Parts: sequence; structure tokens; C-alpha cells
Amino acid sequence: MTTVFIAGSIAISRLDKKIQDRIRKIVDSDFNVVVGDADGADTSIQHCLLSCEAQNVTVYCTGNTPRNNVADWPVHNVVSKARPGTRAYFTAKDLEMARRSDYGLMIWDCKSTGTLSNVIELLSEKKKSVVFVNKNKEFITISEQSGLNYLLTFMSDHARAKAEEKIGLSAKVASMAQEAFSLAPAESEQLEPVGQPETVTNEAPSESFAHTESMKLRSALMSALKEHISRTHLNQSQAAKVFGVTQPRISDLTRGKVDLFGLDALVNMAATAGLRVEMQVRENA
Repeated sequence: MTTVFIAGSIAISRLDKKIQDRIRKIVDSDFNVVVGDADGADTSIQHCLLSCEAQNVTVYCTGNTPRNNVADWPVHNVVSKARPGTRAYFTAKDLEMARRSDYGLMIWDCKSTGTLSNVIELLSEKKKSVVFVNKNKEFITISEQSGLNYLLTFMSDHARAKAEEKIGLSAKVASMAQEAFSLAPAESEQLEPVGQPETVTNEAPSESFAHTESMKLRSALMSALKEHISRTHLNQSQAAKVFGVTQPRISDLTRGKVDLFGLDALVNMAATAGLRVEMQVRENA
């Protein structure tokens, strides 16, 4: 049976009608629900489940006794080696719920690192989550890296800085992007070793030819990145967050200043944004 992990920011104590209706649909579908025991959204979610007369609910807690269990549902105790009361201690139950569930329903205040970590954990396990952005009263489906990058555009600079401090957000996003990044040649074509020196001959390519080819590669990649910005309707500030660079760098990108970008920098930008880069190396006909 499908299991849904429902959670939200501790600062959210009142659930919007849209999220209440979504929870009711989950209950009416007879899905299993796993929920945490914290104050704030967890407790509000529990009360909503109770009002929906939900039966298939399990409350997860770190330690022996849940802090909140409004309907005395079955409890799943999670053992943590972290010091009691610390972030790592309570995070243990969230990781377990992400592992046990099939997808997530998250209620986010655009700054909670706990809820954001749940989304990232689910995505890393190839599981979809639907995030209700409480400020905008809208649902966003996160099933791939680009969805996560879009979600992050709702964060203020201050919230982003806090997330860097608390959970190392950029490193998490880059790590996920790296997993998706690959060099995939066509099966019918032979791939030459990348980064290996070629056999030196008397007719070595000229430096000008190499420079021209490098310009072509960088220009093509820049065009693809600009197309992604246009297709996803990102402004320069949002694009800077998605690609992990400063806003002036996005300005240089959109203006086609090829000489200001190395190939490695462009590849890293693509990877950070969760884009797949494919390269083919073949002999000239």
C-alpha cells in the first residue's frame, strides 16, 4: 500500500484549506501516512488527520515517547546515536520516514531547513514530493533537480544564508547534481579518452584551431543555459541562485560574453542546475 510522508515547518501551526483538502484526499484514498511528533506543522497535521478520521497513521519519534500523538496512533521509535536534543537527534526520524514512504507532502514556509532537507532526501531516493508553499498558497511538485532549483528561488537571501549555515545547502544541491551529471556518447560512436594526451604527430593542430573549437563548445553550452533560463522563466536573480553564481555572471551569460567563461565553469553551472550534459568525441569524417 502507498505510504505518504507528511511534514511541515515548525513555524506553521495553522493549515491552509488547500492542504487540509489534500490531506483528506490522501485519507480517502486509504493510503498509509507517516508523520512526525514535533510541535507546529506536525501537530497540526495530526489534528487534521484526526478530523478526517484517519486510521492508517504511524507517528515517528526519536527516543521512547512521542512529544505529540493526538489520537494515540501506533508509534515507530527511531534510535539515534546523536546527542539528545540536537538537530541530528531529531533528524533521524525524518530520514527514516523518507526511507519508509513512497512520496512526500510537505508544507513549507520558504525558510525551514528541516522541511527542505526532507524534500532533498526524498529526491535523492528518486521519490516525488509535493510541496505546499505556504506564503504563495500553491503546490509545487518536486520530482527532479530542476524542480528543487525552482523551489529554492522562493527563499530570501537571508533564508538561503541560514540554510548554508545549518545544512550546507549548496553542497547538498551540488552533490545531487553531480550524481545526475554524466558524459554519455552515442552507442554507435567510439569515445576517445577525455583528458588524455593525444599521440604527437608532425601535423599537430594549431593553437588557433584549438581556440576556435573551444569557443564553439563554450558558445553552444552558453546557448543551452540561456535557453534553460528562458524556458523556466527565471529572472537574473533567480537564475543566479539556480546556477550557483552571482547575478553579474548571469548577465554576462545572457549577453553571450564567451571569453569570460571557461568550459569547466559552464559545465559546473549546468551540473549545479541539475542539467544533463552530454559530450561526443569522434574522428572527423
